[in-house]
Amino acid sequence: MKIYHVCEICQQVFDVSEKEGYQGSMEMRGMCEDCSQEMGFAETSLHSRQFFYN
Repeated sequence: MKIYHVCEICQQVFDVSEKEGYQGSMEMRGMCEDCSQEMGFAETSLHSRQFFYN
């Protein structure tokens, strides 16, 4: 089965993956890297930042 990853913002296919043992195709919604960067979601997450308190 082919899985087409489609961006919710620009409606473009940004990735295609395959699942063995199944036939057909399906669409999976997500957000491409360009749109996520424009919206500010691709910046470093809070989990990777270090905070120091006194």
